[in-house]
Amino acid sequence: MNTSQLSLRDLEYIVTVGEELHFGKAAQRLAVSQPTLSEQIKKLETLLEVRIFERSKRQVQLTPQGSELVEAGKKILREAQTFLKLAQNKRHPLTGEFHLGAISTVGPYFLPYLIAPLRKAYPELQLIIHEGHTEELLRLLDNGELNAVLASRTFDESSYRVYTLYHEPFWLAAPSDMELKLKNGKVSIKDIDKTNLILLTEGNCLKDEVLNFCGLLQRRASPKVQASSLETLRHLVASGHGYTFIPELAMEEDKRLKGLVRYYAFSEKTAEREIVLVTREQYPKPEEIRLLVQKTKEHLPRF
Repeated sequence: MNTSQLSLRDLEYIVTVGEELHFGKAAQRLAVSQPTLSEQIKKLETLLEVRIFERSKRQVQLTPQGSELVEAGKKILREAQTFLKLAQNKRHPLTGEFHLGAISTVGPYFLPYLIAPLRKAYPELQLIIHEGHTEELLRLLDNGELNAVLASRTFDESSYRVYTLYHEPFWLAAPSDMELKLKNGKVSIKDIDKTNLILLTEGNCLKDEVLNFCGLLQRRASPKVQASSLETLRHLVASGHGYTFIPELAMEEDKRLKGLVRYYAFSEKTAEREIVLVTREQYPKPEEIRLLVQKTKEHLPRF
């Protein structure tokens, strides 16, 4: 057989049934009747000379070869979508959907600086935000589900294009009644009791940054108290459990805490993180990314 005998619609049939493992649900997604879908799958199996699905009255399962074909089909369909978007946006970059990933310690605090300028400059842009951990977001980027990711520079960059956006200082957040050794109003990491350090849970790159800055990457024991978000960290500090590191953009005081948390700058200039925009090495629209980076840098917060 040759490629002219197989269409993108055929691949959509295979991939959708492979994802749903149910002909009725797949037919509904594809807006076709179940008998039509079932008959077309049979024709495709005959054409390809391979059994893609094992069917019974109770369930549908992928054969080993079928699993490989479904994954290959997904990649081809993603590339086809990229082809169409490239053609549509060639003359008008940053139009239509743009899926932007942002790690949870950056997105809520930085995106307010970016969204309004982007809407004004590119009114036809539909910015869709995805929040998560770095590893999860980069996986979605690899799969073509995201166009770019806002992250801290803590990952293997070998297969990505990385654009530096800004460097953000860390501040020490401590209970207001905690006594600290200060010099010119600043605190040194050398003078902090590491046993009272409160960190984010595993998977948050901010935890690795803090441990690295404190020289604690090799320590075996996890801290007694951990949190899943910066806001929970702040509340734990206010409760007197210990202290933590807060990126400057996340320092906005919660009036409900009534001054229970105080912030101190570090004397070490290395107390900062680098925030970057990440795309795939072979991203097909580099001009789009260049414009996004340019617009972002025009509206950076002042530290």
